[in-house]
Amino acid sequence: MSALDQMPKHDFTVIGQQIITSLRKAAADIITEANNLQASVEVLAEGVAAQMDEHAKLLNEMDGRIRAFGADVVEAHKKLLNGGKHENPTP
Repeated sequence: MSALDQMPKHDFTVIGQQIITSLRKAAADIITEANNLQASVEVLAEGVAAQMDEHAKLLNEMDGRIRAFGADVVEAHKKLLNGGKHENPTP
């Protein structure tokens, strides 16, 4: 036995040990909660990234359709103005 084991225990040391145990448990609980929160945030972030990719794809498709429509309009105007004889007819 060590000299500390032979010394009488005081009330404050028992309370101190209870506080230490409670602090360690609280820290472990906080770490567990943080890990769970991190996992749910990762799932949310992956969902947001997938939605952004889908919206970017849709915008790119729409942009292509708008450009094609614009080209068709320009071509129609060229055919209509002066029978398509001039790119930029003079007034």
